[in-house]
Amino acid sequence: MSGNASLDRNDGSRRAQLLKGLAELALLSLLRDGPQYGLAILDRLRQEAGLQLAPGTIYPLLHRLQKARLVRSEWRIDEAGARPRKYYALSKSGAAELEFQTAEWRALSRALGAFLTRKPGHD
Repeated sequence: MSGNASLDRNDGSRRAQLLKGLAELALLSLLRDGPQYGLAILDRLRQEAGLQLAPGTIYPLLHRLQKARLVRSEWRIDEAGARPRKYYALSKSGAAELEFQTAEWRALSRALGAFLTRKPGHD
């Protein structure tokens, strides 16, 4: 193991790449709870899912999911009457995609968990 191994483990970009891959699944799952606006989505993904996403990552992801018709959006004015906010909701195809990705995640998680806890030298 090189002296740079500890630096590699702490590299924020490596963690960011891993989290980026999980953000779509977490976002679809969050929208299953009901429509949310962008900053609320970001806050919940950070607090509840532990995904430390940068503010600049959530809107491109929402836009991509909307373009893929997995998410739909509408403008709303909150009860306080402040300013309009764009709310995002899971579409029917988004709900189907969430089920698919959840099943894939569970299978991958089980297999990788078993692999990571295998006994050393086990063929």
